[in-house]
Amino acid sequence: MKILQKSLLITLLLLIPLLGDDSDWDASIHNTEEVSFQVQTFIDGFEIPWGMAFMPDERLLVTDRIGDVWIVEKDGTNKVKVIGEIPNVRSKGQGGMLDIEIHPDFINNSYIYLTYSDILDKKFHTSLIRGKLINNRLVDSEVIFRPEEQFFTKKTHHYGSRIVFDDDGFIYFSIGDRGDRDLAQNLDMPNGKMYRIYDDGTIPSDNPFYHTKGAIKSIWSYGHRNAQGLAIHPITRQIWEAEHGPRGGDEVNIILKGHNYGWPVITYGKNYSGTIISRLTHKEGMDQPVFHWTPSIAVCGMAFYDGDQFPEWKNNLLATSLKFERLHRIELDGLNMIKDEIIFEAGSRVRDVEIGPNGMIYVALEDPGRIVQISRYRK
Repeated sequence: MKILQKSLLITLLLLIPLLGDDSDWDASIHNTEEVSFQVQTFIDGFEIPWGMAFMPDERLLVTDRIGDVWIVEKDGTNKVKVIGEIPNVRSKGQGGMLDIEIHPDFINNSYIYLTYSDILDKKFHTSLIRGKLINNRLVDSEVIFRPEEQFFTKKTHHYGSRIVFDDDGFIYFSIGDRGDRDLAQNLDMPNGKMYRIYDDGTIPSDNPFYHTKGAIKSIWSYGHRNAQGLAIHPITRQIWEAEHGPRGGDEVNIILKGHNYGWPVITYGKNYSGTIISRLTHKEGMDQPVFHWTPSIAVCGMAFYDGDQFPEWKNNLLATSLKFERLHRIELDGLNMIKDEIIFEAGSRVRDVEIGPNGMIYVALEDPGRIVQISRYRK
């Protein structure tokens, strides 16, 4: 028996250098046209991780659609739930805690922003809240955008939503059509719109419909179906948006002041039943997408790559696919897509993607809910 135990001990000691530490245990190697990278679990234990935002100290904020907000240590060893003035959310259907973003001056003011499915008298809509993150508590919370009560609905899908700050400190955020597609064309309805406000929720007077009678003053663009991707281009600083089509017609757009993106008057998609939504794909006064996916990939979060780990991918667009469970790398020449490469087959729904301060790529996956880290593989 002692001889056997000694033999097993020697075997384990010989294997330790080969196994490496725990963080490398689940790493897998993937080869693309230009680079090889490894994927490993960064942090797990979520139901549906929905949005991510890095803080200046490199810790990661993560929203879980069930209604939680988490702070993840920069090495992924631990996560702590944010407590305090967290809003109640409707977490059924497609709703719940949605996107998260930090203020550009977070290091001085501690503000974070959350979109979520708000509840009012058993009806629901998308609202935006800001609060100060002090240690692991959200304090001084205030709702800075909420649709008026008459617009709340019992429908539980197409909430949107993503948040982004531009270089001038304005907040842009999206709300889906909430299942009432025709309302996306109505400027007096909050559905199917992109919004622009100041960081405290007040409305800029140079918004395109600020002086339009009956219009919601905070609307920046309209005719959107269900936008769940927003990103700033690293060079042009334009706002790029991705939105779900129906059966076909997932779109990537550049968001411009006052523009109409056509839904549901023009579309490249059909109803899920296969019936026609519109026979039009073009109409004067309505913008065409930069590109679209037909059939739909169920595009969700996206980000432009601006890190140093993968210089070959500089300024490429990374886009997630819920339906086909993969991550796309899109190479652009101006507004022309010249390559759409599937770089990661995740095997589970891909909800969001963020670029870390270390240049690594962080991807939010479902079932089981986890964040994986993509880093360059060097032999």
